[in-house]
Amino acid sequence: MLETVYKNLENLQAQASELPHPQQAIIKTTVEHISNCLQEMAANHLLESAENNAKKLVELEKSNRLLEHTVAQQTSQIRQLQEQLDKEISQHRRDNQALTKSEAKLQSILRNSPDIITIIGSDGGVRYHSAALERVFGYNPETRTGKFHGELIHPDDLLAWQAYFSKLLEKPGIAGPIEYRKRHANGSWIWVEAIGNSLIYDSSVQGILINSREIGERKQAESALRESESHYMVMSKITSDFAYSFKALPDGKFACEWATEAFERCTGRVAEEVESFGWWNSELVHPDDREMLIKQLEGCTFSRTGANEYRIINQKGEVRWVRDCWQAVWDQTEARVVRLWGACQEITDRKQVELKLQLANEFMIAQVASAPLAINCTDNDGRTIVWNRAAEKFFGWSATEALGQPLPNILQGQKQDFSALLKSAGNGLLQNGLEVSLLKKDGSWIDVWLWAAPVRDAGGETLGIINIFSDLSERKRIQEERQKLAALKNMKEPFWARYVSAPETKKKNGGL
Repeated sequence: MLETVYKNLENLQAQASELPHPQQAIIKTTVEHISNCLQEMAANHLLESAENNAKKLVELEKSNRLLEHTVAQQTSQIRQLQEQLDKEISQHRRDNQALTKSEAKLQSILRNSPDIITIIGSDGGVRYHSAALERVFGYNPETRTGKFHGELIHPDDLLAWQAYFSKLLEKPGIAGPIEYRKRHANGSWIWVEAIGNSLIYDSSVQGILINSREIGERKQAESALRESESHYMVMSKITSDFAYSFKALPDGKFACEWATEAFERCTGRVAEEVESFGWWNSELVHPDDREMLIKQLEGCTFSRTGANEYRIINQKGEVRWVRDCWQAVWDQTEARVVRLWGACQEITDRKQVELKLQLANEFMIAQVASAPLAINCTDNDGRTIVWNRAAEKFFGWSATEALGQPLPNILQGQKQDFSALLKSAGNGLLQNGLEVSLLKKDGSWIDVWLWAAPVRDAGGETLGIINIFSDLSERKRIQEERQKLAALKNMKEPFWARYVSAPETKKKNGGL
């Protein structure tokens, strides 16, 4: 605006030059006055403008600093938010990776698990089947989705399943196991055990989770066990052997828990009687065997198994022998025997046979010892195990010298041949009256007859050789005498004819 006024004043001065001088002076003075005023006004205006600008600059500087501070704060917050965002993105990626791995692991478990995982809706329809369905039952899981779960259950087991399913619908949570048969794709029936978990009110499931596994082998084992128990019950009824179980009390005593039926037939008493008055301190065990039995059972802490034979007295007063095989059950927590199991076998007949055999053996030993013929026995290694009194007199060696040693009456050079002879006798080639010459303790020889035969056990195994010797010397002397007499009888003329000649013979010979 001032610039416009100055331009107008300049135009006015230019136009005033055409006026007269007095007017020019007046206009010139007026223009100068106006110009000075304008300059003064411009100066004041510039001063005020400068002051205002300074104030505005100060305020602007304050605003700028405030803005810079605000921007710095916002920048810091943005940086923090960016860092937090980066962390959350990284965590989200890790969570996604972990979730992916977990889902892959879960899918792998579901694919390879032997158990069948099934989700059933409240209407009984199948909403999910794991891959194990095809391995166990031969059905594709997708083809069974949407089907009614009870379709494949055996008719005899369907009512039990319906009651089980109704219980799951009524009460959320895990129910007990149930066993039922389910039809295979090939038409056969397979036993399964299932455990249901009602998750109807779980928003992520909204159904009933069924975990099923095949138990065919277990059912077969249970069936076999029941059959075995049935056989055991039958055998326990018809056999004379019986089993028992005793509970070991903390005070060291034993209490009978049970005994099989054969116990009553063997003893004439029932198991309840044994429980009431005890086992080993009762009149059931023979008085002579009671103390031995008690001591052995008291030591079962150190020996976990044992067997003994003792006598019992049945209700009729008869003495019966039994063989008792028992096993102690050790409890690690209580550090003691807590139970005693055992099985008794009646061995009365065997004991009677053993007694008869023992008596017969004693008779045989007495007969061998008192036999007039020399008798010895050797084992399979050729050691002498029997040397009777006749052998002592016959050969000169005492039993103390001969027992446990090879036969002493065989010369060193003849031992191999004699061992072969005894070996052949052990193999079944009996020696009946074989003539041999044997050595006596004084160094002389004696001719004997030998009878040798094997000694075998009940199983036919050879235990050794029995040798019986008879003196042949006297018989040989008699045979020699007989041979001499026989030779005399067979002569054409008597033996004295050679010493007495006939008259005719003398004449022919020129004798007197």
